[in-house]
Amino acid sequence: MTEYNFLKDLNEKQKYVCVSEDNFILTACPGSGKTRTLTYRLAFLCKKFAGSRLLNIAITYTNRAAEEIEERLVGLNIETSSIWTGTIHSFCLNYIIRPYAMYHSRLKCGYRIIDEYIRDEYVKSIAKELGIRGYINDLRKNECIKKKYYNLLEKNKEIDFDLILLYACDLISNNNFIAENISGIIRSIHIDEYQDTNEIQYSILARIINANPKINILFIGDVNQAIYGSLGGVAKSAKEIRKLYPVNFTEECLSGCYRSSQRIVDYYKHFEVSYTGVYSVACHKEELGIIKYNSIISRDEMPYEIAQIIKNELSAGVKENEICIVAPSWYRIWQFTNQLRKLMPETKFDAPDISPIKKDPLNVFYLIARLLFTQNSGHINSRKRVALEIMNILHMDFGISIPEYVDNYLLLKTVNATAINIKDGIETLERAVHGLFSLLKIWKEDIPTLNASYLEFFEKTRARIKNNELKYDWDSIEKSFKEKKGIVINTIHGVKGEEYTTMIGFSLHHGVLPNWEIVNNPDCHDETYKLLYVLCSRAKKNIYLFSEEGYSTGSGYPYEATKVLKQYHFKYD
Repeated sequence: MTEYNFLKDLNEKQKYVCVSEDNFILTACPGSGKTRTLTYRLAFLCKKFAGSRLLNIAITYTNRAAEEIEERLVGLNIETSSIWTGTIHSFCLNYIIRPYAMYHSRLKCGYRIIDEYIRDEYVKSIAKELGIRGYINDLRKNECIKKKYYNLLEKNKEIDFDLILLYACDLISNNNFIAENISGIIRSIHIDEYQDTNEIQYSILARIINANPKINILFIGDVNQAIYGSLGGVAKSAKEIRKLYPVNFTEECLSGCYRSSQRIVDYYKHFEVSYTGVYSVACHKEELGIIKYNSIISRDEMPYEIAQIIKNELSAGVKENEICIVAPSWYRIWQFTNQLRKLMPETKFDAPDISPIKKDPLNVFYLIARLLFTQNSGHINSRKRVALEIMNILHMDFGISIPEYVDNYLLLKTVNATAINIKDGIETLERAVHGLFSLLKIWKEDIPTLNASYLEFFEKTRARIKNNELKYDWDSIEKSFKEKKGIVINTIHGVKGEEYTTMIGFSLHHGVLPNWEIVNNPDCHDETYKLLYVLCSRAKKNIYLFSEEGYSTGSGYPYEATKVLKQYHFKYD
């Protein structure tokens, strides 16, 4: 059993889930080792069935989560050829749309995937044509705009993120052999953060499991952290899951929290919408830490107060990357970040910046840029996967035959050999693209969809640089691709799954938390509880919360503190 020595890192419940052949609906409380359990289960299956070609699939909510699992597997020295990790969109593209597009009337003549930037530009253009004003999110709900938008996509042979799932569901629902083919190459499926899975995703996965009930399946997540309801996320009950999937499930719960002190756990348990029995098993569980809430400070004073908190934390030995500042929405974050940087110029911040090249993991030119500007990162396994994805996109999305002599190593070598123009990183990227196309014997002018994507990518990138007055020399762009370090500033949604010694939350107002769009919704109370639960359960020892005064609504009324916090009678420090 020496080959399974890595399992000694787990507690008994985690180990049981990893080695059992049961199908699981697993509730994982904050800090209970969810990602570790999922990763070790993949590693165990990989070791147990070494040499098998059957795949062990992990469906994650974000690309970042998938990359973290892959990095942990590499750290365990696991050979990962039988493991696939990625988002549901990536899964649908790789296993349903790309191989079977010819069976869908809308996709069989070709398609191009657009990002949210192009989507929003289309929506704004249609709204202007119709004389309709409003915010983009509101405009997208207009039936007339939606109809014209989807007609435009069809005319241009384009699909957006939502259509990836919709058309994948169409294909797998209307062609039984697709589900049978896919289910025949899979041993297990792990659905991370299942509480944020939407109905279409549940349906797609159910088709695969119904085609082969022998596939081992694990749902892992926490109903209390279901904060994507506005995007269609559905936290199904065990009973509802059993109706969809024709297998027996074992229900288990990881309740021990290795992250937070007991005082922190006791504080955020107040925001539970579903009882979990979470308790601290952290080495610092007896520490009292600090829990503060301020609802009388002005918005002008708040940056100074938070700057002082940061100085105190750093003086107490807390590292910069162990401090996190969050707000419910990006709107309030931009200005605050600039204020804080001016107040603390010597402090590093991992905060939102506008980079010259917009991140888009489904765009082949972004992926080429990622290889070019991260060639000194040392993450060879990640770079190999990106190289393979580039070849897959060129072959499956653009119909290009990849020469047999080209593998991911040769592709990486070609990109690395690009002559660098120190003064112009974008020109260097164009060189890398042309060098790669030369290797693959691609003449983009002969492939209209590829040529259009090329022109659009570089036009959009140059416009982004011009409009935001960004530097585009080699060093500046290379820096934008490096992992940021320092005090994290993000949204509550953006830090789910992470942990910090000290959490600082601001702009906790009724109308922001919850958002005005749902304040009259019967479920708004639960949504607020879940967001506060996520915010506070990131903390190991300290929590500082602010509902600063000085903001006004569009009607001129002052924003009030989030009611859930105002009504929570806790003995704050």
